Amino acid sequence: MTRLPVPAAVAPEALRGRYPHELERTWQPAGAPAVNIRALRHEDLALERRFISGLSPETLYLRVQYSVTAASERDLERLLDLDYYDRLAVAGFAQEAAGATIVGVSRYARVEDTRRAECAIVVADSWQGRGLGTELMRTLATAAKARAIDCLEGTTLAENARIAAWARRFGFLVRTEPNSGGLVVVRLDL
Repeated sequence: MTRLPVPAAVAPEALRGRYPHELERTWQPAGAPAVNIRALRHEDLALERRFISGLSPETLYLRVQYSVTAASERDLERLLDLDYYDRLAVAGFAQEAAGATIVGVSRYARVEDTRRAECAIVVADSWQGRGLGTELMRTLATAAKARAIDCLEGTTLAENARIAAWARRFGFLVRTEPNSGGLVVVRLDL
């Protein structure tokens, strides 16, 4: 397991609103092109739109937990409304003939006035099973901890057994929410 470099001790509040250059790095998966990992920026809007539109209907359904065919402009703006402290998204970028393309995103949003954050992850269909999700979540967890977040939490549908199994391997506590129709809750204490 590759560890991120430990950043110099910085008060979490000093990270508020500052773009996290320390998260930028190149990751080399076995048998695949190198992936540049960095925080998303508002100017990545077109790349985020292309990423989401390239997800299979099944992957998109399992990510948003309802049937949808595309992200609205309002949804995209919300996804890129990042302050790099309470709301952060980390993406993997691969170089293709047409230029850089997003191949996976992990993100968190702090639950207001707490040290907990809701998290999510989605990886392009062609990149699933290569370890990218683990790298993105590892980066996100490192960033969250540096920003005074003690716990990452998320939900998935019971039918998404693949992500539940991945979450267990990563170290999340995975449980089915009672009286939810099978909603699975994942929790990672940092």
